[in-house]
Amino acid sequence: MLRSWLLYSPSKKALYCFCCRLFADAETSQSNFDSVNGFNTWWKLNPNVYNQESSVAHVECFTKWKELEIGLQRGVTIDKKVQEEVENNVKKWREILARLLDIIRFLAKQNLALRGHREVIHHETDYEPESTRKKGNFLELVHLLAKYDPVLREHILRIKFGKKFATSYFSPTIQNEFIEILGGKVRSKVVEQVKIAKYFSMIFDSTPDISHKDQMCQVLRYVMINGNEVKVVESFVDFIEIKGKTSESISTVILQQLEKYGIDIQNCRGQAYDNAAVMAGQHTGVQRRIKEINKKAEFVACTNHSLNLAGVHAASVALSSVTFFGTVERLFTFFSSSTHRWDVLISVTGQSVKRVLETRWSARGDATHPHFPPKFGGNKVRLTKRKIRYSKVLQAVEHLTGEEENRVTRSDAGVLLVALQSFSFLCFLGLWESVLKEINDTQVYLQTKRLNIQQCDTKLGALKAFLTENREELVKHSVAYAKEICEDLGIDMDRRSRKKKKMAGEESQDAALPYETELMREMYLSLDRVIQEITTRFQQLHALAEKYAFLTPSHLLDDKYECQLNQDHDDINKEEFLIERKRLKSFLYVAVTQDKKETWKEDSPLELLQFIVKYSLENSVPNIVILLRIFLTIAVSVATCERSFSKLKLIKNHLRSTMSAMRLGNMAILSIEHQLSEEIDFDDVINDFANRK
Repeated sequence: MLRSWLLYSPSKKALYCFCCRLFADAETSQSNFDSVNGFNTWWKLNPNVYNQESSVAHVECFTKWKELEIGLQRGVTIDKKVQEEVENNVKKWREILARLLDIIRFLAKQNLALRGHREVIHHETDYEPESTRKKGNFLELVHLLAKYDPVLREHILRIKFGKKFATSYFSPTIQNEFIEILGGKVRSKVVEQVKIAKYFSMIFDSTPDISHKDQMCQVLRYVMINGNEVKVVESFVDFIEIKGKTSESISTVILQQLEKYGIDIQNCRGQAYDNAAVMAGQHTGVQRRIKEINKKAEFVACTNHSLNLAGVHAASVALSSVTFFGTVERLFTFFSSSTHRWDVLISVTGQSVKRVLETRWSARGDATHPHFPPKFGGNKVRLTKRKIRYSKVLQAVEHLTGEEENRVTRSDAGVLLVALQSFSFLCFLGLWESVLKEINDTQVYLQTKRLNIQQCDTKLGALKAFLTENREELVKHSVAYAKEICEDLGIDMDRRSRKKKKMAGEESQDAALPYETELMREMYLSLDRVIQEITTRFQQLHALAEKYAFLTPSHLLDDKYECQLNQDHDDINKEEFLIERKRLKSFLYVAVTQDKKETWKEDSPLELLQFIVKYSLENSVPNIVILLRIFLTIAVSVATCERSFSKLKLIKNHLRSTMSAMRLGNMAILSIEHQLSEEIDFDDVINDFANRK
């Protein structure tokens, strides 16, 4: 017979009557089942159990127990009001904290400061000075929402009219705790996704902030499969303040960060850094040190930085090219150094000029574009319009040489006018506009998110082919454009040069080339340098693309194409991979044949992986899936880090230059990964906050 009132205590090694333990008084405590010491005379268990069960005291306690149980179920106990008050109080504070968390998340997403000059809500009896009426964004938003939200309105009124030291959760310390918890939630989500994906690439780049501290951005790239959705993700993790500048110290910081989040470095399949020697050095660079730990971590120098360096080196190979970009830079300096000069430029030309920056991608193209040289292969109408616009730039400079201008302006404008009206300047203006237009188009493409090494190699190959095939036409077109401008504007096309003094005993003299031929030689030299730089700097990328070329659907599904699997592909079973090729080809044929809506036009590994996941074929072709994930994981650019630097400048500006590293990292991840921050469950955040207290 089951007796619910009878309990056994392992620690006391005795039996207890549960209801008597709760409700027995002093008179019944000395019964057979002592409510303090229990019952352990086992040889007297029968009939003491029956005697206890039939005793008057036990029946009374049992009745009280059941009455309490029924009262708790119905909610009619004596402390019902107290319980309701506690529950209502908890609910009220959860609603208040949820609103405060939402305000902080909004401000972090918009890169706005939370605090103002004074973070104080004055008591109603106190005098509020003028300097504290304009508070920070956080408190101002709280007051704004309180006009329409009764929960916040009641909370603020309780602070003003209640106790002088009432709990508000508005203090900067509480704000920091909220930011830390919210940022930690987003970071934990990113790390969790990386661990689920297993394979990842790490992207690191650094820049100095407003307080002259070197901030290194950490981004992880991985393939996320969520249901039928497959996408390549580059997630921001944190900003790391680095002290050392050596490859050893930076490598140590990187490994410590991965260990901090529990990410295994052996699952790393790619590295992407800029072209600095400390990062990309072949012998002692960071990429080399990481590869000694994990040989499968393929290094790819940032394609955007490499292409920018190719243009920088090509622009400095010829003297006339260096002079051309120097003139463009002086033009910007001349107009931007005075508001009056800038107004003249805008009024005459209707446009501004840009400066030349070696470190900023596409800066040289933006600097040459406002001068309106002709497009390569442009028609006569476009040429005429662009000649008119170029003449307006000259007109703006000529206007500043008038007698009404001061001495410095007239002198600088005169020197600049001579430089602009030179045959060599116009030749290189036509050349670099056409070349930089194609380079800038490639730069924009290489900054596209989720690109793989095959797509980058194809685009760079197309750029190289364009420059190689149109080498003669580009130079001839530039010279023809320069001649036409000189004839229309009356610019002298001859070079003024002094005679070279012969040394004693010198008899022979080199035959000097005509001026036009010499300029063409320098333009050919610049073009050849661009082609050479592209070939050399992207040789490693091309080799890596060739290594994984068999993963393109056109090769993978072609029986005649032989897949060369080397020792680096030890993540899979090579024999099973060959069998899975035929199996996948059959799957694809049946899917396209039976489903009229299913078409296969994309020659992309990502499209192939999406097809496999769409039809749930992961278990049928697991080795192909692994190779596709590894291929798509390899990073090709640090453009994501560069985008995060834009957020860094917005978050840590000159008004917030003393921001701590922890607050900076958490504010940055809430802003950059705002989609993940929108998915945060505030109940979990409030529970974590309560546990801290």
